Formats: sequence, structure tokens, C-alpha cells
Amino acid sequence: MPILDRLVGLETEYAIRFHPRAGAGEPPTRFHLYQALITCVKQRVLTAPARHFKEGVFLANGGAVWFETERPAAGGGLIEGATPECRGPSQVVRYQRAQDQLLGQCARMAEVDGEFSLVKNDRDGRGHVYGAQENYEAVLGTGWALWGWRLGLLLLIPLVVLMWLVTLLTIGGILVYYGLAGLVYLPMRRCTTQPRRLAVALFGRDLVEGRETGCPTPAWLETLLLWFARLVHAPLAVCLLSLIHCTAFRRTRRQLLPFLISRCIVTGAGLVDDDGRFQLADKAPAINCLIGLGGFLKDRPVFTFGHFFKTLCVESFLSPREYGQLFRQRQRLQIGLGDSNMAELAEFLRVGTTALLLDVIEAGELPPLSRLVRPLEGLHQFCSDPTLTCRVRLQNGQQATALQLQRFYLAACQQFLARRPEAPEEAHEVVAAWEEVLDGLEQLQHSGQLPACLIGTVDWVTKKQLLDEAGNNIPWEARKKIDICYHELAPLGYFQMLQAAGLTAPIVTPQELERAVRTPPPNSPATMRGHYIREFSSDDTELSVNWKCVVIGRGCNGRSIRLARYERPSRVASDRPPLSTHDRSNTYEP
Repeated sequence: MPILDRLVGLETEYAIRFHPRAGAGEPPTRFHLYQALITCVKQRVLTAPARHFKEGVFLANGGAVWFETERPAAGGGLIEGATPECRGPSQVVRYQRAQDQLLGQCARMAEVDGEFSLVKNDRDGRGHVYGAQENYEAVLGTGWALWGWRLGLLLLIPLVVLMWLVTLLTIGGILVYYGLAGLVYLPMRRCTTQPRRLAVALFGRDLVEGRETGCPTPAWLETLLLWFARLVHAPLAVCLLSLIHCTAFRRTRRQLLPFLISRCIVTGAGLVDDDGRFQLADKAPAINCLIGLGGFLKDRPVFTFGHFFKTLCVESFLSPREYGQLFRQRQRLQIGLGDSNMAELAEFLRVGTTALLLDVIEAGELPPLSRLVRPLEGLHQFCSDPTLTCRVRLQNGQQATALQLQRFYLAACQQFLARRPEAPEEAHEVVAAWEEVLDGLEQLQHSGQLPACLIGTVDWVTKKQLLDEAGNNIPWEARKKIDICYHELAPLGYFQMLQAAGLTAPIVTPQELERAVRTPPPNSPATMRGHYIREFSSDDTELSVNWKCVVIGRGCNGRSIRLARYERPSRVASDRPPLSTHDRSNTYEP
């Protein structure tokens, strides 16, 4: 497989920031804000309804926007944007920045009675954790591991069918409940002075108001159903996690883990924690396990496999063909340990270094490296040390800093590329930018001073510079405001103010952004998806879309077009000049 040619995509959750106007009535729910945002998005680009179990739309560039929440009736919710499937880190950054720009502008332009903006970070002021996921097409396994995975999937079928039956019974039980609730409501509405409040408590706002409000069930019933679902699906979740632990991406997870644990020094977004301490990464301090399902079992894992769980429980129920797709050797590897970056070069390195290392690992050319003794403890130690001097223990008895671990992986990638003269220019750009950032971090380690060459390039360094200039004696609330406002997608967002002043290092041009908002990347499933959206979304044809297919028409007359077949491109020379963190005249001067 050519270098940096795998499919890659990012999922980013944006926090909602809303300040109602003085004298305004009841503030809109987050779902109503999402609807206002999507209305504005539809005025800017062509869209198609998402054929999915989440409320959302697909865009003409092949990406998607969702309303992401576990508890809609309780008033929760985030805006989630997903890039189209891309090839190469430059393409990913281009589409991620186009998404940021589109959603940020549409939030500010939405017709709502107040000030509406999005915040691209991973943790709010109350400690709620959300943020970014990375998706890489990768080899799930070879030999016995692959066949063990496939055998395990076959053995899971009876349990999966049982879960489907329980789900159908649950749906039936909900319908019975609504019937009984109607019988209770009819006589009781004459006995209460607040019949609407009673109706909402029994049926939820959707049924009472006759429209989508984001509250399809009463809040109490939503809580009950959520915990019931976790209890019922727990056996399947535990069995699936055990199968994943034993078979899925075993070598990849083992060899990639020290890199991901130490990657925060390059790609961390920075955080002021609840105790006022500065952390290098926003999301990493909340990570509590190595593999998990992404919140189903209250887990926040390094490697997330919730998409496998959703395929078993939901997608394969609606289309049994999806179960068969899990038997393929190449699957989606999702990484939950990573921050939402504001600095473009940091985002470029987050994707580029990880994708390049996957090439090295799948080629079997990564030199041996001793495992970390306690990887999660090491992650938290690295994140809490802005001096970069912290060392963690390896199983061979030695100790290593995060910089030393990153240098090991950098050297492995350099040796890998040196043996491949056909490697694309983009791969050399990745290692060159990676080395320059590590050189700057080494200066910080030796001198204790934040290097000017990394301001606007590495998020945590840039944020720490802003905090240091504000002073160490300011209240926690003021420091936290700087922390969060750094990520706001608005003209008064602190990073965007630095960008407007020419103090950052952009790598995507305005022309590339404008094109990426409207057209999909080439040679990926997004290419065909975007084609059908542009072709049919503007007329009267019924069209619905998901990541795997496009459906034209409805019911028996509908036609489903699978997106699994796409052309693998031949590598072409990059149309961008080489990247350099030193080649810029807009260096930030404290």
C-alpha cells in the first residue's frame, strides 16, 4: 500500500456557547440551536438527510454534521462535525478547517435571539469531557488473530440476536406505556391546573408540541431507558471488549501506545484544571482505560471501539449485511486520545505522524521498544509536566521522557522513508515538521523558556504563553476563561485573534478552504457521496445518505448505492510548498 494513502477522518464535537439577549424570553434548547445552525448551513451548501440513528445531515463535500447527545430530554447536546474520508494529513486538515469555518460562521449567522458561537475544545468549565476522535483505515490483524476475530464474531451471533429481541420488546413496552399514559392523562387533565406540564411529564415535548424539540421522551423515562439499555447490553459489551482485547489490532495497539501516550507534548491543546494547574492536554487527564466503547460503560479509552458495538446492536439489525463487513481484514481504528487543535500545524502533525507510524507498523519495520509499565499513569504524568522533564518507567527497567519516546518514533519514520525513494513529498514534510517541533521542545526542556518558534504552532505552548502574560495571581475563573476562549470559533476567540494578527502558522489557503467547503476529496467514498448529494439534493428526488451507502427513492422503489468501491489513487506531487515552522515572518514576540 502506498505511504500515507489510507483513509483518514476526524470527528470533532463543538461545545455550544449561547448568551440570550437582554429581555429575551425562554432561551432555546441546544437542539433548537442545532436546528438554527443547520438551517443556516443549508443556505450555504447542498445537504442531504442522514440515514442514521442520530439527527444530522451530510454535506456536498462528503462530511456530516450531527446533534450529538446521550440525554436530549435532560437538555444536553453538542454539535458534532465529521470530515469526509480523506487521504493524507494535508487533505484532512483542509477539510477540518473548512468544517470549522463553515460551522463557526453559521452559528454566528443563525437566527436566534442571542449570541451563538461554537467552542472547539474538549472540556467545559464544569469538567464535562467531549472532543475529538481520529479514524484510520488499518489492518485489524493477520494469521490467528484475524481468524480468531472472525470466529468470535460468529460466536457472538446468538447473543446479538438476543439483544435484538430485547430491543424489539423494549420498543413494544414503550408503545404500551404510551397507550396506558394516554388512558391516565384523559381523566387527570380535568383534575389539574397545569395539564401541559402533566402531558410533558407523561409523553415528552415532541408529542405534546407535535414537532421535533430534542425531547422525544420524558426526562425520567429517558434516564430509565438509558440505564436499562446499559444493563441489558452489558453482556454483549463485555464479550465484544474481550474479543477485541485478544484479537483486534493487537500489534498496532501495542506498538502505537507509547507514541500516543507521549504525543501530547506535540499536539496537546493545554488545559487549566479544576485545581488551577496547567496540563499539556485537554482530554488526556480524563482517559481511564486503554480500550473501551467510548462511554457506554463510563469508559474514556485510548482506543475506542464503540463503532463495532453500534454495528452489532443497531446497524446490523437494520441491515444484516453490515455484520458481514466486520469480517474484512481492514477496519476502522478509532483513537480517542487526542485534542481538538486550533493550530493547523499541530493538527497536521496529529494526523500525519500517526498515519505514517501505521505505515511503519504494518510494514513490520518499527524497531523494538520496551512497553511502558503503567501507560495511563505515564500519560497523566506527561500531561502534568510543562517542563518536559518527567520520566516514566519501561518494562526493561529503563526510564524515558516524552521527548525521548517521540525521538524514537521520529527516527523510525526517518529510517523507513530513507529506504523508500518513492515516498511522497508529504511524508517528508511530516517528519521535517515533527523534527522542528521536537527541536523547539528540547530548547524548552533545557532553558525552561517557551520558544517563540512554537507560538502559534503548538497549542499548549501558545495557550501557556497567554496565561503567563496574564499573570499567575489572577483568579481561577479568569484563567479558565482564557483557557476556553482560546478555542472559540468567533472573531473574539483568542486563537482567532492571534490568527487575524498574523501570529500563527496557517498551512491552508483561503482558496483551498472555499473549495473544501463545497467539493469532496478525490478517490474516497466521499467522492461518490458528494456527487450524489450535488446531483439529487436540489430537486424533488427522495435522497438519504450515510457513511456506507446512498439511497435514492423511498420504500420498494428506492435504490441503494454502496460506497465501498472507490478508486485507489496514484500518488501525485504535492501542490503545496514544503512546510516549515521556521520559514515564516510572523513569529510571536512576547
